[in-house]
Amino acid sequence: MNKRRSKSNRFLPEYVSRFKDRHGKERLRFRRKGYPSQYFTAPLGTEAFREEYHRFNSAEAIAEAVETARAARCTPGSIGDLLRRYVAVPERLGPSAVTQIKVRNILERFAEGRDERPVKGIRFEHIDAIVAKARVKGVDAKGRKVGGVEAARKLRKELRRFFTFARKLGWINVNPVDDSQPVKVSPNERSTGFYTWTEEDITKYRSHWPLGSKQRLAMELMLWTDQRKVDAIHLGRQHVRNGKFAIRQSKTGKLLTLPIAPPLAAAIEAMPASDALCFLITEWGRPFSIKGFGGWFREQCDAAGLPQCTAHGLRKATMRRMAELEMPNKTMKSVSGHSKDDEVARYTEAANQERLADGAIKRLVEWEMSNPVPRLDANEG
Repeated sequence: MNKRRSKSNRFLPEYVSRFKDRHGKERLRFRRKGYPSQYFTAPLGTEAFREEYHRFNSAEAIAEAVETARAARCTPGSIGDLLRRYVAVPERLGPSAVTQIKVRNILERFAEGRDERPVKGIRFEHIDAIVAKARVKGVDAKGRKVGGVEAARKLRKELRRFFTFARKLGWINVNPVDDSQPVKVSPNERSTGFYTWTEEDITKYRSHWPLGSKQRLAMELMLWTDQRKVDAIHLGRQHVRNGKFAIRQSKTGKLLTLPIAPPLAAAIEAMPASDALCFLITEWGRPFSIKGFGGWFREQCDAAGLPQCTAHGLRKATMRRMAELEMPNKTMKSVSGHSKDDEVARYTEAANQERLADGAIKRLVEWEMSNPVPRLDANEG
């Protein structure tokens, strides 16, 4: 509390002062270092005044002030100006908050050091150079791996959308990304992604972590829901409707209704009684963060003698199982929530080729045996 406040301001909320304007009307003003200065419109002591005070004194007020200052510094028609306008509508970045954050980070890294460059000055050769640089693998200041083919492809994809927005604004007539070189992947650069759990891996993990352990529940939850970590780790009893999970996917916004498989139900029931909203909680009784869960589960796999296994690999294992059972893509997508067949194809690359081939040949033999080819009469010819 400011001890130097005048008597007229002594009984006012913190950061609020009273003064008379040039017309002699008494006004109330909010002033706090780092926050925008604002005037109250509601009378002191009313609910409307309290709402205004809370809004002026909130983190959103700081964000608004930062955005206003950024807008004032932006050169009209520059990349910085375009970025400010583009991210003003989060839905342009993606359907979910997770995707929006990722895309915004990509575009902010692109704009860094280029804020003042005019958008109309960006040509296809500039895009080629920028994407080529993103393709080079390295380590950032925080020790994280960056770059690679997928990073370059993602950058080019988001830049195409970014400059399409500039074209719609009338700032440019041609999208420079359209004339840039697509990112081609050579056979030795093609990544297989996360390791897909085998049936032997699943059995080994279950042998090490018995029912009643949080480690076992985590594995069964990932395996039998086939959801991303962000959705699986936040599931709780409040998501159960008529014996099934009602899951709203964070990335896609899709609402999935999934039956609770008996092995998963057994793992849930074997856990000690809890009032927590999530089935999986930390040792401090709080929900896991996405990165926190990934690191914790990595350690549990190591303890079980499965250093190659990860949480995401279980999502691929469920897809592999369905592929080996020759379930159609539409059926698999009803569980995983994928939208496109090529996404399903990426996740089912680890399907057991030998097992599928055995089944295919067996069915061909059965077909031929039941439909014999007519033979030519021995006297003919």
